Amino acid sequence: MVLEVSQETAAGFTLSRQHLLKPVPAEKALEVVDDILGLNAQGALNSQLSLWCRTEGLDPSYIPRALYENRSLVRSWLMRDTVHIVPSRRLALFRRSLEYSLMLEWNRWTVKTGRKEKPGSWEPLYPKVLTALEGEPLTLNQIMDELGWTGREAKEKLHRLLREMSLRGLLCNATSSGPWHHNTEHTFTRIDAWLPNIVNETLDEEEARETLARKYLRAYGPASVSDFSYWTGMKVREAKPIFDSISEATVEVRVRDQRAKLLILEEDADSLIKSGYATDTVRLLPKFDALIMGHRDKSRLIDSDARKKIFLPTAEVSATLLLNGSVRGVWNIKRDKKSWKLTISPFRAISEEEIKSIEEEVERMRDFTGFEIELG
Repeated sequence: MVLEVSQETAAGFTLSRQHLLKPVPAEKALEVVDDILGLNAQGALNSQLSLWCRTEGLDPSYIPRALYENRSLVRSWLMRDTVHIVPSRRLALFRRSLEYSLMLEWNRWTVKTGRKEKPGSWEPLYPKVLTALEGEPLTLNQIMDELGWTGREAKEKLHRLLREMSLRGLLCNATSSGPWHHNTEHTFTRIDAWLPNIVNETLDEEEARETLARKYLRAYGPASVSDFSYWTGMKVREAKPIFDSISEATVEVRVRDQRAKLLILEEDADSLIKSGYATDTVRLLPKFDALIMGHRDKSRLIDSDARKKIFLPTAEVSATLLLNGSVRGVWNIKRDKKSWKLTISPFRAISEEEIKSIEEEVERMRDFTGFEIELG
């Protein structure tokens, strides 16, 4: 069976699964993070706004409490070797699914650029770092002191070593300094000390990858093997056997104007068919939002001529204006002394009614952040 749907229908389904059509109550915030497979954590304000877009009545203290107090969330390097916040109970699943692929690329890059002589060159240093972290979580500089390392080159090496050990599932971030919207310095800790319950979890790699692929299709479908590869950071040749192994649970979808073979879970087929066009929807998605990073082919949400305005040469990914089911502009917010200025740059003219809806969303952002926001 092959389902044929429009771009608008596909977009409506994805936005629904991303909790962007109707915010859910704040008490379900952990479920939201789980449903969308994590918040990109490149900037504290970005991860806060990603969750705010999808919830109603969220308190800015929720993420810090979940990270540092009850530890239901954890921050570490995951998909695409970038920093994410995910439910702690899912960390073992992500690690088991992604470690091989991410370490393969990490070792290739560090050896090619001369950071390491060979893939295993830094492994003898692991026990020294773990010993240094036997007590309280430490900052990068504090770990330097414990190891007796000095100098800029040593500091750069240690930062990469901590990243490698995180990819290997040995470390994660612990507490951070700074306000809720701007982390100034992170500490590192041992996984076995910070989240002792997940250390004993043993997952079969193949089963873990299949589970992650199913969860991805539930959150981002219809999607292709190439989309999954892009989202995870795997090579397509690694991703294809995973999709082949769950083929009996999937249905092929043809989306108008998309050439790739797209798939959705069979159990979600009826929901996809019944999805409507996402009208009357305004969301101010932050930089690196999960929706924007979820597919290699972004045509269901972003016009090809607008892509270069979002994905910048500096490797930045702009904050985007989601309007009536598609990305219709970019936006930026900057602090100016005690107030904040929010500037929206639409890709084309927007109506007075749409402007009013945007202003209402900005007011919702004011309520969440407590910022004095001037809309420019």
